[in-house]
Amino acid sequence: MQILKIKVNGLPLYRDSFDVSFYAVQRVQNNHLNTVSNLFGNIYVNTVEAFIGINASGKTTALKVISFAKMLLNAMPLNAEFIPQILGENTTAVFDIDFFADHKIFHLNSEIVKTRKSDSTYIVKILSEKLWVKNVTSKVNKTNLLNFDDLDPVRIRNQSDEYLPDDVSIMIAVNKQIQNKGIFVDLAMFTNFNLFLPDGGSVPTEVISLLDPTIEYIVIENVKDKVIIRLKFFDQEELVLLNPAELNIYLSSGTVKGVRVFSDAARVLKNGGYLLVDEVENHFNRELVVSLLRLFMNKRTNPKGAVIIFSTHYPELLDELERNDAVFITRSDRGLTVDNLNSLLKRNDMKKSEVYQSNFLGGTAPKYKSLVALQKSIMKNLEE
Repeated sequence: MQILKIKVNGLPLYRDSFDVSFYAVQRVQNNHLNTVSNLFGNIYVNTVEAFIGINASGKTTALKVISFAKMLLNAMPLNAEFIPQILGENTTAVFDIDFFADHKIFHLNSEIVKTRKSDSTYIVKILSEKLWVKNVTSKVNKTNLLNFDDLDPVRIRNQSDEYLPDDVSIMIAVNKQIQNKGIFVDLAMFTNFNLFLPDGGSVPTEVISLLDPTIEYIVIENVKDKVIIRLKFFDQEELVLLNPAELNIYLSSGTVKGVRVFSDAARVLKNGGYLLVDEVENHFNRELVVSLLRLFMNKRTNPKGAVIIFSTHYPELLDELERNDAVFITRSDRGLTVDNLNSLLKRNDMKKSEVYQSNFLGGTAPKYKSLVALQKSIMKNLEE
């Protein structure tokens, strides 16, 4: 399952619609074939998608919207505590999601509302839903890819769905028929702290060597519903840890995060799907981040078209991406906005990091007046 476009109206933090397309809108040239995945004909998706902006510009919020949309597509219950944050109270949000699966193009329209219960907790309810589908033919191209105007919906949410919970999408029936959904790994919730949640087995030695060559092995065992981690450094006795959080005592933050991120990346690359990482540079040096991105930009390591979606503060990372349409600029000015770099910058011969840092696009550099005011405040304090 590949997401083609997410458009949402009614999100309180956004000035206008949240409107993000993941299929390649630029022309795909031969030297770009490693960074895109072909769906059919001349329709491609980028395998690396970057969201960049200054502090408080909405990078994390954009990833939360994408995560929410993927939960809709996966027909997961929406009433988890960390999910409704993007929704406004008593405001209907309309999600329009286009995706590709089993050589068909789907369009899901979902109207969702969040309300407060008497105990002050929130509840999310899907008010209405419709699903359209069309087969891929030789007539489908970039111009009409997402056009469903002449088609009737194949599925409509109605009162006859008496066994369907209010917070579960009608996609639950569709997912039973889709052959290859891929997996979705959302690491955004671990942005501000490191937590390694092992599934069992050994951490690949290649991952360990990349992160910390002093480690001989990390083995995870599940014994009577308890997780035991065996950690051994070269020329030292084996350590037995009864709590995954103890890894933070013996390993650096970068190693703990790396074990998690690179292990999950390997799973996504093997099965196809999505890896979502907020502030990808946290605890990582630039070389590690670039190594991670290049795994998704190489057909030999990414034969199934897996996608990494990440946010970053570092414009230098943009220079690793060959295509402007793989970059989204988040800004905040009387509300959040998300714009594709391709719509803001038509030239491909300009260095993306320099364009971003120069504030050529507007709203991508700290405000000069604020910096001057801070300098004056510090100088005044020094004089006192």
